[in-house]
Amino acid sequence: MSGDDMIRVAGLTRFFGRGAARTTALSDASLSVAAGEFVVLRGPSGSGKTTLLTLAAGLDEPDAGEAWIGDVRVTGAGEADAARLRREVMGYVDQEFALVPFLTAAENVELPLRLREAGARERRARVAEMIDAVGLGDHAAQRPEELSGGQQQRVAVARALVHRPRVLVADEPTAQLDSGTAASVISLVIEHVRRDGMAALIASHDAIVADRADRVVEIHDGRVRA
Repeated sequence: MSGDDMIRVAGLTRFFGRGAARTTALSDASLSVAAGEFVVLRGPSGSGKTTLLTLAAGLDEPDAGEAWIGDVRVTGAGEADAARLRREVMGYVDQEFALVPFLTAAENVELPLRLREAGARERRARVAEMIDAVGLGDHAAQRPEELSGGQQQRVAVARALVHRPRVLVADEPTAQLDSGTAASVISLVIEHVRRDGMAALIASHDAIVADRADRVVEIHDGRVRA
């Protein structure tokens, strides 16, 4: 692994089902993302993008291969260690947003800072900054059910970036955004990549996202084509 690599997966293989019903979601997949690099993972639906991201983030275990974040091997790590890594080092955007329904938009964004026990003043400042950065300043007090899908998606992006992670893993983070808003959100991600040296791995069908990438990695039928 290069000393600059912040995300690395090597030989990842993942099966689902058993016997005759077993399918291969990912087959011997390898890739790396360096600090300060913005990489887009592109492929059709069902190609293995989400599976690769969840394995890279330590949210699932592969049948073979391994994943690293920095110098930490996330494959085989205990849940406590994996959760600590996601809390302290990583931002993750789930395709389904995974917002807490009884919290407001601002409270959802604040969660990573609370988990890191940041002070109240820092939390207020960072949350306000990120809510404004994704264009939701007028919606901070609304709960997810009161927001559109695109607004919920922007809350998820703000939450993933609020603690200035060293790594961002995001699954279709612009899927419900119009082209102008998508461009704004990707500019925000790139700002963190360039300013903070964050490594970003984003799965996306969106040409707006791919056009801004440092590198596009194709995946088809569970196989990565570097």
